[in-house]
Amino acid sequence: MINTHVKSKLIISAFAGLIIIPGSAVTVRAEEEMEDTQSAAPAAGIESVLEECFETEVKENINLYMVPTDEGEYLNIAFSDTGDFTYIRSAPDENSDWVGKLYSNSTAEVLEYLDGWIKIRSGTAEGYVPADTLITGEDARGCAQEYENSTATVTAYSLNVRDGQGTDAQILTQIGQGEEYMITGDAVDGWYPVKVGEIDGWVSGDYIETETSYSYGETREEEEQRIAEEKALEEQQAQEAAAREAAAQQEAETQNVSAQTGSSGQAVIDYACQFIGNPYVWGGTSLTEGADCSGFVQSVYAHFGINLPRTSYDMRSAGYEVSYDEAQPGDLILYDGHVGLYMGDGNIVNAMNEEQGIGICSATYTNIVAVRRVL
Repeated sequence: MINTHVKSKLIISAFAGLIIIPGSAVTVRAEEEMEDTQSAAPAAGIESVLEECFETEVKENINLYMVPTDEGEYLNIAFSDTGDFTYIRSAPDENSDWVGKLYSNSTAEVLEYLDGWIKIRSGTAEGYVPADTLITGEDARGCAQEYENSTATVTAYSLNVRDGQGTDAQILTQIGQGEEYMITGDAVDGWYPVKVGEIDGWVSGDYIETETSYSYGETREEEEQRIAEEKALEEQQAQEAAAREAAAQQEAETQNVSAQTGSSGQAVIDYACQFIGNPYVWGGTSLTEGADCSGFVQSVYAHFGINLPRTSYDMRSAGYEVSYDEAQPGDLILYDGHVGLYMGDGNIVNAMNEEQGIGICSATYTNIVAVRRVL
C-alpha cells in the first residue's frame, strides 16, 4: 500500500533565514536583525542573492525556492506528472538501479536539481527522477489540491449518510464512530460528500473530523513487501471463498440428496407395500410367488434399477451408514441374519417368516446391527 502522510505546513518568511540553492548556501538576515547589526555586517539583500544564483548557474532553482506564497508550504514540494509510475533511481542515469517508484498521484520533496534530473524524497524512497516527470514551483502550488486526499473520520456514535445536504434528505446508510471515509468533493453548506462502499452520499460536518493527506512513493523493498502481502491476502480470500463455495455446494447437495432420498425412499416403500401378505419363501426372490428377507429387499430395489447384494450380511456394506435416529423411508435396517425396509414412524416392511409372510413390524423388535442408505 502506498504510504500517506498528513501534510504539514511550514510557516516562514519568504526572504528570512537560510535560502538553500543546490551548490551554494547564502544566508540572509531577517530585517529586524539587520537593523540591529548594520555596523557589524552588511545586509546581503535580495539582489545579491539573485546575483549569486545566476553566478552558480542554477537559475531554474529560483522558482522552486522563492515561490511567492504567504506560508511557503510549496517551497520545495513537487507532484508527479507521469503515467502509472516512474522509477526512482540510485543515480541521475536511466541505466542506474531503481530504488523505488513514484506513482501518478504522489507527492515528493525536492532535494536537488541536476541536468535533466531532480533528486527527491517521497515517503522513505530517495533518489533521482527525470525532471519532466515532476510538477514544481508555482505550477505545483496551482495543482496541489488535485493531489490532496481528504478523509472524514466519524465522531458520532452513529452517523446518517444521506442522498443530499440537510436532514430532510433520504438516509442511504449509517456509519459508525471511528470509521474513516474518503471525501469526494467540496463541502456544501457544512455537508461533505463521502463514498461508503458503493454508496455516494453526504454527511454533516458537525459529526466528522476532516484530514488532508498526500500519497507518496515507495521503496523497492516496500513494494516487494506490499505485493507479497497483497498476494497472501488474495490467496487467503480465494481459499476462504472456495471454502464458502464448497460448503454451500455441499449443503445444496445434502439438501438435494435429502429431498431426493425422502421422495424416492417413499416411492420404494409404496412399491414394497404392494406385496404385503405375499408368502415368505426361503431363498426366494419373487415379490409375488415368495421371497426371503434379503430377496424381498433386493427385488424391491431392482425395480428402481439399484442392484443390491443377495444376502443380508453382504448388504451391510451397501450404500453408506447412517444412524437409526437419521433413518428415512427406504433405508435398509439390518439385524443379525435379517433385513427390512424402513417405512418411517419406527416400522419396517419385510419378509418376516413362513407364518407371517411379507408384512410390517417394529423396527426395534430386536437389536439393530446397521442402518444403510442406498439412495
